[in-house]
Amino acid sequence: MIRLRQVALVAHDLDAVVGELCEQLGLTVCFTDPGIAAFGLRNALMVIGDQFLEVVSPTRDGTTAGRLLDKRGGDGGGYMVL
Repeated sequence: MIRLRQVALVAHDLDAVVGELCEQLGLTVCFTDPGIAAFGLRNALMVIGDQFLEVVSPTRDGTTAGRLLDKRGGDGGGYMVL
């Protein structure tokens, strides 16, 4: 059996996307990881049942998340499924 544990989205504007998700889905941010700053990212993690929804946003040029956004023409969306 495959178990979906986490879905990660990528966005330029972390705060706007997280705010919209929390408002529309009735979620709250349960954790932000300061450690991912070393990778040029910010994040917010929300719980849905026993799974997680994460949004990441690049804070500097050259990140994988930033390159994905550039490739998509700046549109955010799916980033990882764990």
